[in-house]
Amino acid sequence: MLDELISQSLRDFQLDCLSFCEHHYPTIHNRGMKESHLGKALARRIMHSYDKLDIDTTCRSVEESNTIKQLVFLVDTPEHQIYIVAHRLISANLACRRAIVNDMKWTLDHLEAPNDKERRIIVIADHWIDRSVASKAVPHWWLGHQPIHQADFAAQGVKLVDAEHSLAGDIEVVCSITGGRHRIYHPLHRQRDGLPLHKYLLLTATYPL
Repeated sequence: MLDELISQSLRDFQLDCLSFCEHHYPTIHNRGMKESHLGKALARRIMHSYDKLDIDTTCRSVEESNTIKQLVFLVDTPEHQIYIVAHRLISANLACRRAIVNDMKWTLDHLEAPNDKERRIIVIADHWIDRSVASKAVPHWWLGHQPIHQADFAAQGVKLVDAEHSLAGDIEVVCSITGGRHRIYHPLHRQRDGLPLHKYLLLTATYPL
């Protein structure tokens, strides 16, 4: 039930992103979404999914730290806990990629005491693909393989390249957890034909705890 609810919430979240981006397109185009907005918006979407099931939820931020650039949110229910780590992948360079993994490690080190609740951690980020090789390698790095719709990227002038590492591999090394589900969404659509805009990526990775 938990994984199904998260999957549906992430699909619905695309519509939330579309609405937000339409109203703030210049900012989104230049920088992507702020971490605080990504995290809060996804938390609200997940809480709405629980509300439709008449399940009470609360949301709060995990302890703030100078070592982490954004808040980590915890959605809590009587049976589930979902940690949300939002990260703005402005650049695809090695430092930004390491920051995502380090933020996840920080969160794992600050989990609440063990309990009987089923728990998940969601990492969410967005990225505009630019002309750099590192940026064009983001889909492969995030998924661990090229997207099945690689030809659609090429049709929009984005020639993807392979990454030397994968996010799942980096997480396994640094955080010692496996079994994540990594996905890429395209919430923006081109005005002239309504097709997904493949240069803008909404990236998610969900791991059981």
